[in-house]
Amino acid sequence: MQIVRHAQYVKDRKRRGRWMALLGFLLLSGSLFIAWFPEFLIVAYVSMLIGFVMFNIGMQLIGKWSRDPRNDQILDHRLKGLGDRYTVIHYPQVGKSVIEHLLVYPGGILVMTAKEVDGKISQVRQSWRKKGGLFRRLFSFSGPQVGNPSFETENAIKKVEAFLEENQLEVDVSGAVVFLHPKVELEITEPDFPVLHGEEMEEFVRDLPSDETFTEEERTRVIELLSQGANVEKPVVERSSRRPRPVKRVAAPKTKSKAKASA
Repeated sequence: MQIVRHAQYVKDRKRRGRWMALLGFLLLSGSLFIAWFPEFLIVAYVSMLIGFVMFNIGMQLIGKWSRDPRNDQILDHRLKGLGDRYTVIHYPQVGKSVIEHLLVYPGGILVMTAKEVDGKISQVRQSWRKKGGLFRRLFSFSGPQVGNPSFETENAIKKVEAFLEENQLEVDVSGAVVFLHPKVELEITEPDFPVLHGEEMEEFVRDLPSDETFTEEERTRVIELLSQGANVEKPVVERSSRRPRPVKRVAAPKTKSKAKASA
């Protein structure tokens, strides 16, 4: 399997998470100081609210982008048994948006919406919910969130299709939702997209149908388009380290000079 990773995007998200957590902490700390002055009590409450939101968003970003392994690295591990006809592309720029995980395979493109939450997750059509009491919800507020994987996947597919249309490419685009945490428990009812555990991904991908009309040249072009950008990690083409052996040239045999004409 080939892997393309937009490392600059990962670096930028790490930096954003640290700054948001720091600013949120400063606003929270400042609100305590402002609260000593009754005439600025409303300002203190506003500062506390904004600081609380920023701090928690920053901690979510830090938890997602600074931990080892990250979601993209876990997916790489889960799909490592695939052959060279499969290429995983992490965080490519698609139009004005970034799609987190794509897989280019012989049948088209698969959008992979990865979630790292644990616990009990229930889903009915487009409704997702993480089960648990109020204390558990408050405790996990700064951690990974379920969100709405159905909406996220559908939105990502539309953006990829629009990007391909702009580049005059007709490629089938599908989607799947994958939960990577080993302690997640799923209760799935009538999903819009396949919902999988991380360990099921490789078998699922192998069973995807191929498309003979999606030629190798088109796959190469799609991968090149999705690999553009600064600080992109791409597969290294292995070259032989052997030096070419010198070829001995055999001199052509000399032709005997014609005998001089007798006088």
